[in-house]
Amino acid sequence: MDKGQHLRLVFPEGTGTVTNYFVAFATELTVHFSAQTENSTTKDDSNDWDEYDVMTRGGDIQFGALVGVGTDSTGKSFADWINSVNDQVIPWKLVTVNSTNNRTIVKTVCSGNGKLNNLQANAQNRQKASYRGTLTIHGAVTVGTD
Repeated sequence: MDKGQHLRLVFPEGTGTVTNYFVAFATELTVHFSAQTENSTTKDDSNDWDEYDVMTRGGDIQFGALVGVGTDSTGKSFADWINSVNDQVIPWKLVTVNSTNNRTIVKTVCSGNGKLNNLQANAQNRQKASYRGTLTIHGAVTVGTD
């Protein structure tokens, strides 16, 4: 059984030499995949059970982090995300990690593309400021590539 800190969301950028940008100061991650099904049972079916076909698939990734001032060269902070809330498709990978700051990629769990459609900061009085983002999956998801 692995712990949550070893499952990270990264955003690969660049051509040729790719840099994997982690969500800096990450505190939470939720990945949701879904499929819309339709009953495909006909009078010709000989069993007593309904049969279903998958009509569409979708999903989203929600991530949360602390609002920090400045990060290292492989971390994306709240300020880095503000201009990404647009209609642009960005690549993402869900990876298992280890080592210092849990940023050494061990294996890719799945990858794909998505659109960042929500970014919300939360700054309560005398509490650590945090934010949450939602990335809607756009297109196919590829299961582990390494």
